[in-house]
Amino acid sequence: MDDVVIVRDDDPRCLELEADGYRIVGRSWGARLRLAETPDLTRFERVVAKVEATGIVVQELDASFAKALFDLESANNVDYPFTPATYQPPPVLSEILGFWKNGKRVFGALDDGRLVGAVVGVVNDGVGDNDFASVLENYRGTGVGGAIAAASIIAFADDGVRTFTAGGAGMDDASLGLVRSMGFTLEEQWRSYQR
Repeated sequence: MDDVVIVRDDDPRCLELEADGYRIVGRSWGARLRLAETPDLTRFERVVAKVEATGIVVQELDASFAKALFDLESANNVDYPFTPATYQPPPVLSEILGFWKNGKRVFGALDDGRLVGAVVGVVNDGVGDNDFASVLENYRGTGVGGAIAAASIIAFADDGVRTFTAGGAGMDDASLGLVRSMGFTLEEQWRSYQR
C-alpha cells in the first residue's frame, strides 16, 4: 500500500488525485465530543445501568484481563472493516499486556465472568482518545458497546477530561451510530486513494 494517499474529503487534492487516475479504496471519519466544564454524565450512566440491569457487569479492567482481551480481539479481528486508514492488526499478547504499562485504560463488559466487550482508551494532551472497541458478535446490538464506551467517558470525565475523540471506517455504520448516540459530532472525513 505504498501508493496510498489519505486526504480529507474537503481537500482540493481529491479532484487532482481523481483526475490523475487514483481511485477511492476506503473512507474513514473522525468525531469529537465536548463536555461542559461541569459535565452532566447522567446520559452515560443510564447507558451503563441499562446493560447492567441484564446481569452484565461493566467495569474498568486491570492487567489480569490481558489474556481475556487477547482472546476477545482474536475472535473479533476478522470482523474489523479494513481501510488503509483504519486497519486493526491481529492482536499480539505482549502488546496487549503493554496497554496498562503505557497508560491506556481498558473498560470491559463481563457476562458471568466472560469478557464479551472491551474498549481501550488513553488520554493524550488532555483529550480522551478511543483506541478501539471490540464486542463479541452475539452481543452486538445489545447495548454492550455503548455501555463500555459510556463507562470510559465517565471515568475519564471524573479525571477532568472534557474532550474526547473517536474514529473509524466509513463502512462501519454501527460504530458511527454509536458515537453519535453518545453525543459525538462528526468533524472530519477522509478518503484513501490508490492509483
